[in-house]
Amino acid sequence: MKLIEAMKELRLIHKRMSRNTDDITMYASLPSTEKAHFGSDEEQRKEVISKVQANLDLFKRYLQLKRRIELTNLSTIIEIDAKKYSLAELLVIRGARQGLGLGEYILDTFRAMNDENAETRMRNAAPGPGGERPHTVRFYDERKKNELLREWDDFIDKIDGKLEVVNATTDIVEDPGEDFAK
Repeated sequence: MKLIEAMKELRLIHKRMSRNTDDITMYASLPSTEKAHFGSDEEQRKEVISKVQANLDLFKRYLQLKRRIELTNLSTIIEIDAKKYSLAELLVIRGARQGLGLGEYILDTFRAMNDENAETRMRNAAPGPGGERPHTVRFYDERKKNELLREWDDFIDKIDGKLEVVNATTDIVEDPGEDFAK
């Protein structure tokens, strides 16, 4: 199974578990004056038990797949600009869907080196000795900042390209460990 297939299956498991939970909520109880959705109380009970068991099985499958994905991410080595990284490291740099990766923090670090704070403060600044108007003093090299910003931006773009290829071409590893999901 390829990484991309395993990640898609994880998303499907989430959806199935959510649907099963909705069904369990719907069928777990009803007023005594209403007829069971599945013909008889016993059939309804079996359906609820079946949905609960399905979610327990899906939970187990999710953990097995997730563990195999993580092992694959740790053991897959990728070279970018003559440096080697594990897939797990690149994912940390690039960031998960739910938040910023460390690479974005580095980009923000370089973007933070700007004149904005000085310009804002100069609007209300008193003239200097001899009546001279204040001017901005930079404590960084603008050319070096822009160079590093471009390098990191390119690096993150390269990560994106590598991840697309690796996710589509890499088989997930077999799990050598025991089954922890009970």
